[in-house]
Amino acid sequence: PWLRIFERQHPFRELAAESTAGTERDAQAIVFGLGRYGSRLFEQLHADGVAVVGVDFDPEAVRALRARGLPVLFGDGEDPDFLETLPLRQARWVITTFPQWESNRALLHALQAVHYRGRVVGAVRDAAHGRALAAAGVSQVLNPFDDAADHAAARLAHDIHQQETST
Repeated sequence: PWLRIFERQHPFRELAAESTAGTERDAQAIVFGLGRYGSRLFEQLHADGVAVVGVDFDPEAVRALRARGLPVLFGDGEDPDFLETLPLRQARWVITTFPQWESNRALLHALQAVHYRGRVVGAVRDAAHGRALAAAGVSQVLNPFDDAADHAAARLAHDIHQQETST
């Protein structure tokens, strides 16, 4: 009992070593944040054959994706100790879908602390968040609202033009 104060409360490295499967060790990309947008992005990358690992702090989100056989981990993306347990040396892409700038800033600092050298992509909800990520050195910024509208407009324009030429 006297030594308990020296024990780590969350032994991330040990837990990760016990639960890491081969596909998680060979990850090309790691997606942080598995909410509506992040989980869809993660699932599509996985379906497209990308060796991707998902990370979230919500145990229910992790449990639901694991139940479907997807490689997901429970953990805090803002914690450098947890990041050390991830296959960041192999992963060339880190994708953050955290909605708050503060969480993204903490993740970027944690990635620097573990000397991550790959590309970082960030999804944003507004232009100010996008500017902050770009200024922090994020290599690519995704805006789900703009990207979805651009994609929808391109599909609709194609269908409209196709209908016009067939009549």
